[in-house]
Amino acid sequence: MSTYQKCPSEVRELAEEIMNEHRTYKDVVEAKVKIDFLFAYAEVGEDGISKGHALTKHGIRALGITRKLGIKDRVMGRGDAEVALDGDWWTEATPLRRKALLDHELHHIEVRTDEEGVVLRDDLKRPKLRLRKHDVEVGWFAEVAGRNGSASLELEQAKAVWDSYGQLFWPALDLQEPLQLSDGAERLITPGKKGRKKAAK
Repeated sequence: MSTYQKCPSEVRELAEEIMNEHRTYKDVVEAKVKIDFLFAYAEVGEDGISKGHALTKHGIRALGITRKLGIKDRVMGRGDAEVALDGDWWTEATPLRRKALLDHELHHIEVRTDEEGVVLRDDLKRPKLRLRKHDVEVGWFAEVAGRNGSASLELEQAKAVWDSYGQLFWPALDLQEPLQLSDGAERLITPGKKGRKKAAK
């Protein structure tokens, strides 16, 4: 079972820097949305090997998960939203990758407004939120794509992403440093890969 701890102030400060830097967060900043930040750490066995992942969504490893908090949490002093981050990944990530992940998770947070643009508020006068969906959602099987080629939904979706966002997404893979792959991608390259030792904190 994963363990959790409150993120240090540096994470909140980085989040504030990101939100003040980009106009897409204007409504979140002006509505004074309160966000709680947590680190999640994977359970580690006696042999020092992690037992699974710190965070998962639908059974797949997630580096971050954002959720809006309910009225009962708000009454108890919690924030309006919560951002949980994979603390094991964060320990090893570069500052640029940390910022990119945090930007991604924060971008899920959207303030609800009425038809005139006035912020909707709950009984505690806190801003009501919704979670913004990803621009692109995919579910691919490499083996199926390999067997069926251009007839597969995998390649059909990949082509649709390229046609709509190609020059926006694909050049981002030309990084100045090795890309830290997700567990799923690692398995495609190194079948049978086991859990890794937890990084010393």
